[in-house]
Amino acid sequence: MQRTRRNLLTAGAVVCLTGCLDVEGVTYPDEPAPNESDPDGGMAPDDDPADDPADDNPGPHSELAAATRSIVDDTIWFAVSYPSAIDTYREATADVLTAIESVRESIDGQTDPTVLMAEQLETAGYDAAERAAAALEPHFKPAGLVQARTDNHIPVLTRFARRNDADRFVEELERMHLSFFQIQTPIYIGRRFSRDPIHNRLLQRLVPGAPDKVLAELAAPGYRQFSTLAYQPYSEESETYLPTFTDEALPKERRETLREQLGPVIQTNGRTAELFVTIASRPKPASRRGAAFRGPPGDLDGVSVYVQRYSSAERASKRLDAVLEAGETEGREPIVPETNTSDDAIAWHRYYHREAGSTRTDLDDFPGVQYGYLLQAGEFLLATGFSGDAWEERPQWQGRLVDAWVGT
Repeated sequence: MQRTRRNLLTAGAVVCLTGCLDVEGVTYPDEPAPNESDPDGGMAPDDDPADDPADDNPGPHSELAAATRSIVDDTIWFAVSYPSAIDTYREATADVLTAIESVRESIDGQTDPTVLMAEQLETAGYDAAERAAAALEPHFKPAGLVQARTDNHIPVLTRFARRNDADRFVEELERMHLSFFQIQTPIYIGRRFSRDPIHNRLLQRLVPGAPDKVLAELAAPGYRQFSTLAYQPYSEESETYLPTFTDEALPKERRETLREQLGPVIQTNGRTAELFVTIASRPKPASRRGAAFRGPPGDLDGVSVYVQRYSSAERASKRLDAVLEAGETEGREPIVPETNTSDDAIAWHRYYHREAGSTRTDLDDFPGVQYGYLLQAGEFLLATGFSGDAWEERPQWQGRLVDAWVGT
């Protein structure tokens, strides 16, 4: 059986995703052009990014930039490439079912079972594993799943083909068919390769070391208005009542409220992506129905991080200058108090602006001041903690942000 187990170990390392991501810019072949009249489109450059000088400088805070880049790339993969990757997985496993049905028809047509039939099914199974791996890895690991389903049945089929035991051969064919049918169902795919909620490596990247404590909301509105939740799934425990989320993650109304708070921090010129992230405590199951969380994710009082990506660190630096000119700063400090004594803690700009309406009183004739934190990391501008409350008047505002990638 020359076709068996061939190059499968290397297949997972060779990843060609539909809509492959260009981590240096924004190359997403199957993404429609954003609507520049829609604030959620968010990509209307004032000049051509190609006119940027060669920028070999990675910019400040390269480690944080690398972590942010991984998060943005993974989020956009879920927004853009995930549907076609799942289609590829379904098509690959469907071809195995077709091969099984073809062999069964041959047996029904009075053809004796043969070792060649088993070899053909093994080839179909391993081909499916390769195709699924190429589409879904490294985000998910389907190759081992499909290989294992194949390996569970091929030795049995081979043994009974050699004995010319058609009854037992067909019985094993039916078992193999059921096995592959089960991993094709929407329920199975929705759990094994989930993007609602996301609980693959992206969750770990968002909240390193604390995925079981945190619920994150994600929105990449420039990419098909994508939004979702990221958290560890709840076990189906019959004696507990699980949280129920009654609304989508970061709906447009909430994003608009955040944009109003951010004011001049939003810089669309030369921007290639924007990402909203909100980090909150993961609600626990309850012993009584009335005590279980039920409501929109926004009721969890999460802390938001706003990410803007530009074509280069140089472009991001120019946009940072524009933000700073439109507001005021009062020094710098880490956003997580526990890091204040650390020599390598990242100090964020304490930034405020006066472009929002009043949020504290009814003095709407005066501009309301919004206080927050601002930072450049490589080609990214990061903003968090924007509020009408001044920095020194809201201790412990960070909440579960201490577990997020920007707070570690």
